[in-house]
Amino acid sequence: MKANRLTWVILVLCVGTLLPSLAQESAADRKRLDEIKARADKGDAEALLELAALYSVGSGVPKDPVKAAKLHRKAAELGNARGECLLGLDYSDGLGVKKNMTEAVHWLAKAADKGLAGAQYDLAMCYSSGDIEGRSTVDAVVLFRKAADQGLPQAEAALGTCYLEGTGVPKSIPEGIKWTQKAAEQGNQGAQQTLGLCYTKGRGVATNNVLAYKWLALAAAKDNPNSDDVKVNLSLVERLMTPEQIAEGQKLAGEFVPGKGDARPATAGPASASQGGTSVAASSARTGLVNVKADDETQEIYVDGAFVGNTPAKLKLAEGPHVIEVKKAGFKDYRKQVQVGEGSELTLHVSLDKE
Repeated sequence: MKANRLTWVILVLCVGTLLPSLAQESAADRKRLDEIKARADKGDAEALLELAALYSVGSGVPKDPVKAAKLHRKAAELGNARGECLLGLDYSDGLGVKKNMTEAVHWLAKAADKGLAGAQYDLAMCYSSGDIEGRSTVDAVVLFRKAADQGLPQAEAALGTCYLEGTGVPKSIPEGIKWTQKAAEQGNQGAQQTLGLCYTKGRGVATNNVLAYKWLALAAAKDNPNSDDVKVNLSLVERLMTPEQIAEGQKLAGEFVPGKGDARPATAGPASASQGGTSVAASSARTGLVNVKADDETQEIYVDGAFVGNTPAKLKLAEGPHVIEVKKAGFKDYRKQVQVGEGSELTLHVSLDKE
């Protein structure tokens, strides 16, 4: 009985300590939501997008993609590039609005013309599908290059593939390897797989099973629809290697830090991100840091819908609101709306629950 009573007393003390903290946090969240709404009502484009992000994920408000799309439109009509891009994606995906590729291209083009790398990549993907009248893979390559020149890994990977296959540009294996390598070094899974196969076959590079193992192992560590194919290729390479070579490949993969020493990508949001502790400039001089910590290093991180790498990571983001998502197949997604201040540093401890 004494033990039970002691347990009860400890529980009461813990709950008593926790409740004021939760109440304060809830009150702070409500106050912040009211402030965002007030700024949005005054036509503040960034506040409109921040409110849209809350409705998109259901943070502090009911999840409502229709409201989110309406808020994206308001920001877009104010000439905000990120709002234009997000509205274009709404139309492309049929999220909160009826799918309409003409509208999608219209709004993505506006954002792309303003130099937003994410919009340039998304518009290029629309063109490369072959479904946009009057546009072709040649037009897509122009946009892939513009986004790749800004360091967007998805665009670098796509441009590399275009050169390797001669799609929209004259075939050039050296150019293909160059852009694929850039994307692979930033953690892009598709590029890592392609580069690993190039080292396996000696395509554009000297055959090197250790490096092939490194890149295929890194690609295989990410859950993806192509993961099984990557693992098969990794197994085939292993059969050609000595135990010492396999150990060296594993060592190289284990030491890999995405983006180390390289410029990081501009995302569809108002900032760029860095991973693995590497700090880089974002699209605005007013930035802050967000540390994403997790026990599992195979979880994928998305900032404002754009993939930026795997956990753990240190993200350098432009001042303002951002939605941080962490995903892994078979687990429930983690979503967190954060407000980045100039010079601020936030830490997110992520633990995903199984579905």
